[in-house]
Amino acid sequence: MTIPPNTEFGHPTKLGHTVFAYVIEGKGYFSEEKKLITNENLALFDDGEQIVITTADESVRFLLISGKPIGEPVAWYGPIVMNTQGELKVAFEEYNDGTFIKHNDG
Repeated sequence: MTIPPNTEFGHPTKLGHTVFAYVIEGKGYFSEEKKLITNENLALFDDGEQIVITTADESVRFLLISGKPIGEPVAWYGPIVMNTQGELKVAFEEYNDGTFIKHNDG
């Protein structure tokens, strides 16, 4: 989404969802605190029913993402994300052995 210069944009969000925006280019003020977020940075919003983004003399292009948290632990290293450090260890062992990618031949 691109917001032109000197514009305020509001978008409804669901309570309990995690909401964030990744700025692709430009800069804008994200949240009620008017925090300036610039190119290639992330804005994490507080829980609420709406987000507000404003621009000054420059437009901002961003990706807005919202979703309900799954409430599970997260363990990650590099490109692999699992729930526990033990699962990560197994995943890297499988990766090194060439068995990480599973095929369904049925």
